[in-house]
Amino acid sequence: MRSVGRIATGRSPAGVLRTDEDRLRLAWRLVAFLTITILCGLVVLVVTPRGAESGSVALLMGALAGGWLMLASEGRGPGALGFHLSRESFGESLKGLALGASIGAVVVLLMAGFGGVRWAPDEGDVVAWMTGSVGAFAFLAVPAAAEEAFLRGYPLQALAEVWGKGGAIVATSIVFGLLHLGNPGSSPLSTVNVAMAGVLLGVVYVKTMSLWWATGAHLGWNWALGFLADVPVSGLEMLDAPLYDGVMTGPAW
Repeated sequence: MRSVGRIATGRSPAGVLRTDEDRLRLAWRLVAFLTITILCGLVVLVVTPRGAESGSVALLMGALAGGWLMLASEGRGPGALGFHLSRESFGESLKGLALGASIGAVVVLLMAGFGGVRWAPDEGDVVAWMTGSVGAFAFLAVPAAAEEAFLRGYPLQALAEVWGKGGAIVATSIVFGLLHLGNPGSSPLSTVNVAMAGVLLGVVYVKTMSLWWATGAHLGWNWALGFLADVPVSGLEMLDAPLYDGVMTGPAW
């Protein structure tokens, strides 16, 4: 009688693949998202010219395709991912940028107060600094958007449905930290530090459901450290600001 009831309602029995509500289980949804992301990313790498940001562009395009297709399979539109196109998009990006840059600047000032960084004169002028500032934003924007779409987009939403928002933020933040293990000078402390930054970005996304906000905060943080303070970002010496040179001093921590 139970099997007849399920056939009559059009539902498949719960099992390894699907839940009682006839939805694909969380693990399979994440596997599907990751598979689509990788396959689409590889296609982008093949058909586009190689450059400094090829990997980030491929990850961004793959994560967007994976997120949009998974949302479509659940009857939701692409805007639900968080990169919605609206009048508010630019403002949300600027607010996120201001938040991330402000927090990054405070962190660097605290480091300087404890003797962890100082600045030495360097070549350049104000015009070069302004030009470099814009270039730094452009250089850092795609990697920030790619990482946010890959972790704080569909995966965080899917995890939050099953584990709750807190569990989803913790899980994606741990992955965020682990993804930076290959960076120069990586250590257990640096991994925890990056994971904590992931918690901040996860909270921003959960509170706003906007990847514009989260990407802006991510970009602002990286820009404040990498260009404004001219210090390494997650161990990477990516930028060189004119006028001054950030010099790391004091103990390694």
